[in-house]
Amino acid sequence: MGVNHVLRAPLTSESDAYTDSYSVITSSPDPLAETDSDVEIVHFKLPTPIVPSKRKSISAANSPAHNNKKTRTIPPKRWPVAGRPQGFTVKGETLRPTEVFDTFWYFSAERKAIDDRRRASEKFPWSDDPILNTYPFCNTYRVLDKGTQFLIREVIEKGSQTPEELVFRVVLFNTFTKIETWELLDEELGPLTWATYNRKRYSDVLAEAKSRGKTLYTGSFIKPAPHFGCPDNYMNHLFLLEHFMEQDLAGRLSNAEYLADVYEFIISFPSMGDFTTYQLMLNLSYTNILNFHRNDFVVPGPGARSGLRKMFGKSIDKVKSPVRRFEVDIIHWLVETQDQHFKRLGITFSGLGPQKLPMDVADVEHTLCEVDKYSRLAHPQFKGKRTEMRRLYERSLSPYPERPCLPKAWSHPDRKIPRIKPGGPPVVEKRYTISKIGGKREGEDGIEYLVYWTGYVDKDATWEPEELLLEDAPAAVAEYEKQWN
Repeated sequence: MGVNHVLRAPLTSESDAYTDSYSVITSSPDPLAETDSDVEIVHFKLPTPIVPSKRKSISAANSPAHNNKKTRTIPPKRWPVAGRPQGFTVKGETLRPTEVFDTFWYFSAERKAIDDRRRASEKFPWSDDPILNTYPFCNTYRVLDKGTQFLIREVIEKGSQTPEELVFRVVLFNTFTKIETWELLDEELGPLTWATYNRKRYSDVLAEAKSRGKTLYTGSFIKPAPHFGCPDNYMNHLFLLEHFMEQDLAGRLSNAEYLADVYEFIISFPSMGDFTTYQLMLNLSYTNILNFHRNDFVVPGPGARSGLRKMFGKSIDKVKSPVRRFEVDIIHWLVETQDQHFKRLGITFSGLGPQKLPMDVADVEHTLCEVDKYSRLAHPQFKGKRTEMRRLYERSLSPYPERPCLPKAWSHPDRKIPRIKPGGPPVVEKRYTISKIGGKREGEDGIEYLVYWTGYVDKDATWEPEELLLEDAPAAVAEYEKQWN
C-alpha cells in the first residue's frame, strides 16, 4: 500500500567545470567588517605551521581566550609585504577578501600540523595558538576525525563487504554518529547485519540505554527524526533505516552514474535535509560502493556558508549568479588554488597521507565550518549567528595512532575520473508514502480523500483526488472504504 508524490525544488549543483583561472586585485580595500566597541582585541604572534618550536603550555583556564568573556584573541594580518589583494575574480564574479580569508589558510595548515605533531608523539601543547589549545576543532581533513576513523576501521572494514550489508552498517552508524551507541549495539546484538536485523531487539537495547541516562546521538550536528508516529526519536530513525534498506539504497548507489543522482535519491526520504544527506553520502563514500572523484560534489552546510561570508564579507551577497550555487563555485575555486595561497603566505601544508593529498571539496567545506567557529574568537568583528565557543578542549588519555586509517576504497581507478553531472541544479523529489486515509469529501473536481503521509506529522495531511489514488494506491482507498461500508 503506497504511493509516491513528489515536490520539485532546485538545489545546489556542480554542473560546470571548475578550471577557471582567477585574477588578483592588489589595491587597498575598504574595511568589510562591522566593528564591536564592546570587545577588547588582543593580538598575538602566530607560529609558522609545521615547523617545530618550543611551546609553553597554555591551559584553558589561563588562556587569553578564556580569562575574560569580552576578551577575544585575533591573529595579525598575514598579507604579503608586496600588498594585500583587494579581490579575486571567480566565475566572472569579484570577491573581496577579509583577513579571515588568510586565517582560513593558516587554520587549515596549523590544525593539520597539530594532527602531525600528535602522531609524532609530541607532548601537549601541540600549537602556540591559544585558541587551538583551548577549544576543540575538527581536523582539516574530514577523514581524520575520530568518528570517521572509527567508521572506516570498525564499521566499514569489519564484517561482510556485500553492498547491502555495507550500506546497512554505514546508515546505522550515521543514524547516531556516536561511537558509544555503535559499541553498545554491537556488544548486545552483534554482529550487526541487515540479515539478522530485528527492530524490537534494537529498540529494547536503545530504550534501556536511554532509561539509564545515556546519550544516543552525537552533539556534532542536529539530526531531525522523521515522524513515523513514535514518541522516541530512535524508533523513528529505525523506521527510516528500514525504509532506506527496503527501497534498495545499496542498489541505487551501485548503479548511480553521478553523485548528484545519489544526492537526489537520499534527500527524497523523510527528514533528510541537504546537509544531513551530504554527510551520509560522505560516510558512504568511504566504502567501495560509491567510487567517484573526490571533487565531484559538495553541499555547503550552514557553518560553511557562514565561514564564506566571514571570508568575503558582503561581496558574496552582491554576486549576480544564485548565491547558493556560487558558494559551490567558491569551494571548488579554493580547492584548485590552495597551493597558490599557501605559497603566497609562506605556509607549509603537509597534506594527507603518503601522497600528501591536497584538501578536496569535502575538506574545504568541513574546514570552512571550523574557521567560522575559530573566527568567533579570532575575528569577533565579523558577525555570525553564533558568537561564543561553549565547550573547552578536553584531552583524551587514549594513545594517538601513529598513522591514520585511510579507506581502502580510495585506490579504486574510477575515483580518478571526474564525473560532474551536466545541466541544472539537482531536483529534489520528496518521497511521500501513504500512512492512512482519514477522510473523504466532495471537492471542486470530484471526490477527494484526506491522506496522512508516512514520516510526516498529521498537520501535513493533504486532500488528494480520488482518480489519482485509485491509480497509484487502490489498496489504501479500498481499506478506507471497507471501514465505512
